[in-house]
Amino acid sequence: MSSVREAIPSIGSDDQNNLAGYLFLLPNIVVFSVFLLGPVAFAFYLAFLDWNIFLGRGEWAWTTVLGIRLPLGNFIEVLTPWPWENNWASLRSPSYNLWWFSLRNTFIYVIVVVPTQIIGAFFLALALDSRIRGKKAFRAAYFMPVMLTSAASGVIWRWLLATNGVANQILRPLGLAHGWASDPGTALWALTLIGIWGGIGFNMIFYLAGLQNIPEELYEAARIDGASGWDRIRQVTWPNLRNTHFFVIVLSIIGTFQVFGIALVFAEGGPYYATTTAVVHIYNTAFVYTEYGKGAAMAFILFCILFVFSYYQYRFNQQEEVDY
Repeated sequence: MSSVREAIPSIGSDDQNNLAGYLFLLPNIVVFSVFLLGPVAFAFYLAFLDWNIFLGRGEWAWTTVLGIRLPLGNFIEVLTPWPWENNWASLRSPSYNLWWFSLRNTFIYVIVVVPTQIIGAFFLALALDSRIRGKKAFRAAYFMPVMLTSAASGVIWRWLLATNGVANQILRPLGLAHGWASDPGTALWALTLIGIWGGIGFNMIFYLAGLQNIPEELYEAARIDGASGWDRIRQVTWPNLRNTHFFVIVLSIIGTFQVFGIALVFAEGGPYYATTTAVVHIYNTAFVYTEYGKGAAMAFILFCILFVFSYYQYRFNQQEEVDY
C-alpha cells in the first residue's frame, strides 16, 4: 500500500510537467497554425475553386474525369494540353502551355545548378579546411552572396550582364559581347550562373561543418595504407559526409525548384518567358492575372514534385551503406 501511495504523487507531478510543456509549446503551435498551416489549407481549398477576389468567394471548378464529375477543373486546365499531345512542343515553346514550359525551365535550372553547387561547395570546403593563410577571409567572401537578398542579387547581375554592363565592357574588345539577359537563348543560362554563385557559399558551410566531424584517425590509417590525396577524398572524406550530402541535396533541390526572386528581378521572367520558372508562373497567374484557383493548383502540383524528389532521396540515403 505504501508503494502505491508513493506512486500517486509522482504521477500527478508528471502530469503537471506535461501540462507545463504543452503550455510552452502552445504559442508556437498557434503561430504555426495561423501563419503557415492555415494559409496552406486555404490554398488547397482554393485549388478546387474558381475564386472571385472581388466577391470574396468562389464556385467549384467542376470537370468530368473518366466519366466522373469532380472539382478538378483548375488542375485539368493547368495540365492540358499534355506535352505528348503536340509532339512535346509545350517544352519548346511557351505558346502551347506555359505551365509545362515553365516546368521545363525549372528542371533545366535544377539539373545545372544543384550538381554544380554541391560539387563546387564540396571542393571549396576542402580547400578552406586546409592550412592556408587568410582562410577566414576567404570563407567570409564566399559566404557573402548568401547574405544578399534575391532582389539585390538579381539587380547586381542584371547590371553586370546588361548589354552595356561590366561583363560586356570586358568582353567587347575580344568580340564576345552579348546581350546575356536580353537573349532568350542565353537568359536562362545566365540565371543558372546567378544560382550557382549564390548557393555555393551556403552549401560550403555545411560541408565545412561535416569535415570537422570526420575522425583524423581515418586519414592516418589511409596514409599508412599508402592512399594518395585523391584516394583519401574518395575513400574517407566523401563517404563519411553521407548525412551532409543528403541534407545539402534536399535543401538544394527544394531551393532551386522554388527559384523566384532572382528570376523575377533579373529578367522579369523574360525575354519571351525564357526565365519564367514554375514559381514565377504561379506568382503571375495568382497575383497578376488574379486566377487564384489556377495558381493554387500549380502550387500543389509543384509540391507533389518536390515531395517525390525528397522522398526518394531519403529512401536512397537510408539504403546507402558506407565502407570505412
